[in-house]
Amino acid sequence: MKKFILVLILGLSISNVFAQRENQKWYNNGIGPRVEIVSSPMLEGIDYEHFFKYRFAMNMMFLTEFSTCYEGALLFKYVASYPNIASYLRWYCGGGLIGGTELRSKEIEGAKDLVYFGPTGCLGTGYNFKKIPINIGIEWRPSWNAYYKNFDKNEPNRDRLNVKTVAFTLRLITRNKYK
Repeated sequence: MKKFILVLILGLSISNVFAQRENQKWYNNGIGPRVEIVSSPMLEGIDYEHFFKYRFAMNMMFLTEFSTCYEGALLFKYVASYPNIASYLRWYCGGGLIGGTELRSKEIEGAKDLVYFGPTGCLGTGYNFKKIPINIGIEWRPSWNAYYKNFDKNEPNRDRLNVKTVAFTLRLITRNKYK
């Protein structure tokens, strides 16, 4: 009987510790710069993240190379704490849609702008600073892009699997909900 009571007390205390960790500081909204290092080109832009619930977030981003490539993405993420690590450090994974355009040089004869779209995913980690409202993150974001050459019927369409994308984000926390 003593062993049963000891196991019960230990189990309740462990569940209480994890319940308290779930209520530690995280944020509701964050916005900031994002840099994606890909095979080509390197993209920079703005990133906005909003949490619907404690573990579920929506991430919107607009990225550009400032001359030939413009891209937008919408991701939905599941966010969780690492076991036995402070909840200021979280991991996340998710998926969504990506779309964009690659502008081709008009000086080259026959060059047409490319329009692409497709599914994308993400797997990453983020850290919130304790005293200042900033979140930093690093993530891997693979995508499958279906390219269309200006919707020209004579030109064959193609697709590309892009698995080399690594992104760095720095978000200003604009609204703290979870303290």
